Amino acid sequence: MPSALVVRSEIWARLLAGFFLFLFLQAPPASAQQQFRLVSYNVENLFDLTRNGSEYTGYIPHTGYGWNETAVKVKYANIASVLAEIGAHVAVLSEVENAEALRLLQDFLTTAGHPMAHGAVSKRPTTVRCAVLSTFPITEVHEVTAGQERRSILRVTLDIQGTAVMVYANHWKSKRGPESRRLPYARALAADIATLPPQTDYILAGDFNSDHNEWLSFLGEPRLNDTLGRTGINHLLGTMYNEAMATEEGVQKGQGSHYDLWMELSPNRRWSYNFFGKKGSLDHILLPAAMYDDRGVSYVDGSFGRHAPDRLFHNGGIYRWQRAKKGQGRHLGRGYSDHLPIYADFIVGPFVAARGDDSDRENPASAMPRMDKSVADLYNLPLGPANYRISGVVVLYKAGLNAVVKAPQGRAIYLYKAGEALEPGWVVDLTVTRLNDYYGLREVTSVADVVTHGKTNPEPLFLKVNGNVDLRESDRVNEVVDKVCGLYRGGWLRYGSGRSVRVYTVKGIKRPKNDTRICLSRVRIGFHKHPELVVDSQRQIVAGP
Repeated sequence: MPSALVVRSEIWARLLAGFFLFLFLQAPPASAQQQFRLVSYNVENLFDLTRNGSEYTGYIPHTGYGWNETAVKVKYANIASVLAEIGAHVAVLSEVENAEALRLLQDFLTTAGHPMAHGAVSKRPTTVRCAVLSTFPITEVHEVTAGQERRSILRVTLDIQGTAVMVYANHWKSKRGPESRRLPYARALAADIATLPPQTDYILAGDFNSDHNEWLSFLGEPRLNDTLGRTGINHLLGTMYNEAMATEEGVQKGQGSHYDLWMELSPNRRWSYNFFGKKGSLDHILLPAAMYDDRGVSYVDGSFGRHAPDRLFHNGGIYRWQRAKKGQGRHLGRGYSDHLPIYADFIVGPFVAARGDDSDRENPASAMPRMDKSVADLYNLPLGPANYRISGVVVLYKAGLNAVVKAPQGRAIYLYKAGEALEPGWVVDLTVTRLNDYYGLREVTSVADVVTHGKTNPEPLFLKVNGNVDLRESDRVNEVVDKVCGLYRGGWLRYGSGRSVRVYTVKGIKRPKNDTRICLSRVRIGFHKHPELVVDSQRQIVAGP
């Protein structure tokens, strides 16, 4: 067994390695698998403030209905916060008015700290349209028409770091009308798919206004079943086979054309829409056999889920955008959408089947292949269950169950209620099993398989502050500041050459007096809409020079 001196020497060698060696160690290998998250979300009437003459009456701007700057800011900020919270890399959206509305949403996403630079929206002049936002370049846009006066299906091709995948954004006719009104969408979609080369990677997503088992659910509703039991989603798109829902294995064998990811959840969780107590699975992500092969883009088995935090519910139902008079009157300036978003993860690489019984789980990390990642990678990976191995990180900070770890000469990240087993100065390898965003703060909320390689002095890894260091730069979030001094006033610290940063003191910590000079020592940089210094111990506040 090597001596403690040898271990410490090896650790210091790593900490003081040259810049080029750092780049080599931190950069993902050329064969690293790119993983991304696709979200499907009907955003319920996302209109802008330009009067085009095609708006629904309640969304004509600056009328007695109150669709004005105040309402728009709340609506767009709420939708952006949901997409950011999920960690969407690709968003398939229904009910977007036009390109101007989509650009406005992009602005709000940027403000929320989750920019999605690439976007496309249907051009057919319907009142609301399908759209796609992406963090990856969009290389081609095509509209699939389903007939006159019908919304078109939007097909975009994404470049996932050199690998192409097609995404179809759907919004079929609502169930106010019978199934015959949805069949043209299914026919047009199936016809377009038939023109693609064999083994093309594509994803069907959006609001199909059809349940996953529509061929059964509409039998008891004669007003819907005007097609002699034949449905667009189940029969024409082939999500069923031999009078049962197609399975993943069956689709791979040609027993069905598309697998409906709702089948990964237990029956009581198969819904994203609740119409007066009647729950429905109207939103879908459908996958062909190409998503289960050993080439191109593949589905991360078991990653499908619906995003259903408490804030998306209100008075026992989905917290839709609120209007007076049972949804027909003035905008009340609160709420989100009448649909819940759904999501799934994908990877550039071969398909790996989930282990065990998947019939009653949502997004277990065990279903995902373990991948080696850097701390910097964690800021761009999907939220939720994870299986990422990070190695050689140093524990900089410990406060109760919380901790901060940092890669030598790399980035730091906050472990929220996941650092109990860690101690300051340890050099560790660990597996991240869940990622989260808390009001824009990327954090790890669950870890496993911690391996300790000894202890070192973390001093060189603390952020050193001088008058030119801007503590509000986004890439400094989760760093631990060695020491910063300045004038405290009204919750802000004025330091350096005219710079300032907000100071947040956790509950139970006495705030400094206004207009006093203080120094903050070994505080982390958190984030709540903007970067801020987080003080969670009284000893971190000392008298200033």
